[in-house]
Amino acid sequence: MEFPQKLHPLLNNKMKRRYLWILILPLAMGSCGNKSSEMKAESASVQELALEDASVDNMQKLGSNADRSNAPVNNNLETSIPNTVKIIKRGNISLESKKITESKKNLDALLKNFNAYYEQETTNNSNDFTSYNLTIRVPVNSFDNLLTALESGQDKLTEKNISAEDVSIQYYDISSRLKSKRAYLERYQAMVSSAKNVKDLLEIQEQIRQLQEEIDSNEGILRNLSNQVNYSTLTVNLFEYQANLPMGSNSFWVKIKDSLIFGWNMIQTIVLGIIGLWPIWIVAIVAIAIIRKLRRKRKASLQQRQND
Repeated sequence: MEFPQKLHPLLNNKMKRRYLWILILPLAMGSCGNKSSEMKAESASVQELALEDASVDNMQKLGSNADRSNAPVNNNLETSIPNTVKIIKRGNISLESKKITESKKNLDALLKNFNAYYEQETTNNSNDFTSYNLTIRVPVNSFDNLLTALESGQDKLTEKNISAEDVSIQYYDISSRLKSKRAYLERYQAMVSSAKNVKDLLEIQEQIRQLQEEIDSNEGILRNLSNQVNYSTLTVNLFEYQANLPMGSNSFWVKIKDSLIFGWNMIQTIVLGIIGLWPIWIVAIVAIAIIRKLRRKRKASLQQRQND
């Protein structure tokens, strides 16, 4: 089939346009791909810059945000903390003794056997009552054994109060914060050499100072908790009444002793009272002297009249 010659130019133009579109489409698709890849690259670079800025901001705020949950922490530090229970034990008992001197010696021997010691000791001694108020620190492993030994002794248990406080959460929380702050302190100390100017150096040193103060404070709290956990506190009230003494000769001699003491105290009171009236005695002596002098004068005048 042959086309007229007038249609040949039109066909040639249409064919050329088709060929051009076929060539343009791949180029357009390639350019779109390049633009999308460029956009992806730009977005990736923007994200990287944002992450870098965020990391810089976090490093600048490490000192003030050390305790916040969104601050960067070292995960290895948390896994290194042992999962053991921390309990503080305290106790308060009262013991009534018939021979308080022997009871105190026995208690001293018990403390040596259990590696315990007196933190505080107070004594009260009167005519009818003697007591020891003792604060004992004992290793936590020996706390129950010491209580059993005191309860099974010769003294009578009149009061007992035992308490246990679980401080595991507080202990491990402070320990974790302490390790995190030490890690931040190391980072700041490493940043000192890379400070660009004096202002940055002063800011880094200020953050180091604040972190060091917080670390010292947390270490003190942690030492106090560890001491209370490792050594339990037991308060012992050891006392003796005179009524606990046996009846018979011992009580009779005790009464004689008390009577003698009472008489001696009365004599002291009377003597001190007499001495305390010394102004009255002086006035009385002067009055007596004046009266005697007047009487002598009267006698002398009477004898003179009789002689006259």
